[in-house]
Amino acid sequence: LNTSLIVSKNNTTIVKPLIISLLASLAMMAIWFTLSVRMDSALPWFALVAALDIALLERFLRRKGQHSARWIAPSVTVLCILMSLWLITALSVHYAAGFNLVDSTTQMGAGLFNQLVVLRLTHSDWLILALAPVLAYLLANVGINDRRLSL
Repeated sequence: LNTSLIVSKNNTTIVKPLIISLLASLAMMAIWFTLSVRMDSALPWFALVAALDIALLERFLRRKGQHSARWIAPSVTVLCILMSLWLITALSVHYAAGFNLVDSTTQMGAGLFNQLVVLRLTHSDWLILALAPVLAYLLANVGINDRRLSL
């Protein structure tokens, strides 16, 4: 790839931070799902851990003097939350209906997902889930820029 295509005139980069954030999100989804299975709970507090991981990895792996698009960390955090809850809810369908997990994951509709998540989460859980993208935004985009690692 030509780096001039990745870095714009104002030193903002998109491709590398997006890839880093997506990979961090996949790791957090795997950990969240595994913990959820082990603890038999949706563990909404893990959204804050995922936001922390996604934002800090994206931030600290930037080149010195570069900035990423401000939307990357919070958007990927929302995607991580949705996909993790989708997998956790599909596991509930798997246990309740006896479908295999792959079928539950791919064939569960948005309506069933919404109903099961609403039944499972409390008001404080929703608040925690709403705070996670805000935390990701703050950690990825605000603060001391000199602490970024140069590559």
